[in-house]
Amino acid sequence: MSHHALAMLYGIVGTALFNISKGMQRQGIEAVSAIFPARRRPPGPDRPAPSPRIITLYITGFILNNSLGFFAILANRHAPSSYFTSMFGVGIIALMLYSGLILKEPIQPRQYAGAAVLALGTLILGYDGIAREDLTMAGISLTAVGVMVGLSFLTAALLLHWAHRTRSLLFLGMIYGLVIGFTASLDPVLKGIGQTLGGGERYLPRLSWGWVIFLLSFLFATLSFLASQWIFRRGVRASVLIPSLNFSYIVYPLFIQAVALPGFRLTAVTLSGLLITFLGFVIMHIPGRPKGFPLRRNGGTSDAHTPPGQPG
Repeated sequence: MSHHALAMLYGIVGTALFNISKGMQRQGIEAVSAIFPARRRPPGPDRPAPSPRIITLYITGFILNNSLGFFAILANRHAPSSYFTSMFGVGIIALMLYSGLILKEPIQPRQYAGAAVLALGTLILGYDGIAREDLTMAGISLTAVGVMVGLSFLTAALLLHWAHRTRSLLFLGMIYGLVIGFTASLDPVLKGIGQTLGGGERYLPRLSWGWVIFLLSFLFATLSFLASQWIFRRGVRASVLIPSLNFSYIVYPLFIQAVALPGFRLTAVTLSGLLITFLGFVIMHIPGRPKGFPLRRNGGTSDAHTPPGQPG
């Protein structure tokens, strides 16, 4: 098996575990809501204590969520970070099944169709990766990466401000998904830079600056996790958040490498894969009814389709 194919295999395993973990976290977030209620009310008839099963489910989701960094380290040993992250469209199928069968969230046929299109785009990106000549993250321009990340955070802040002003739970979930995906994608990217800084491919950094960048990646992984828990508590569905999160997670490392990694180019195959991936993203977010999902003043949701027992 080639180095690139092995890196993508790690990506497939990582995305399956990551997407299922988000479904588990969405299902178990009521445990956190009950333990840390907004007004610190004790458990009662209207706020029952979480069951051991729900707590176990949430902890399991937390562990699976954080296994992603481990698979990223393994994949970065064999290929640039985009080979790992470009596989994340595959995991959306697992998330759709989990959301529909376990969370009982209303999944429309268009969402399954969008997931299939998103997976097709991922497969095209995978073929594009295999067809490329061997590349590593060694030699990437740290200045270009820093400028691009800074501009991206500025754009993210503006998008989040706009999303909160719309008071639409649907748009809030989409925008937070894009921002969380961008933040989460910095985890494998920075790990890859740290592992290869100074030349060579290693499981752990060799240089001091490599360790700084490598350890910084865990900060972005933590921020993305906390942001996803917060937005789940606002009532956003996993089936809304995860598609946009995966799209951003797939696209951003490709653009970082196109800007900052010598020898990496966005080919016609790459762009077609991204276009199909984006099409799947759009199909999955076509509104199912005329109006959006307005937010209550207390931060809950008036979405009539929110399943019983889910935090609102």
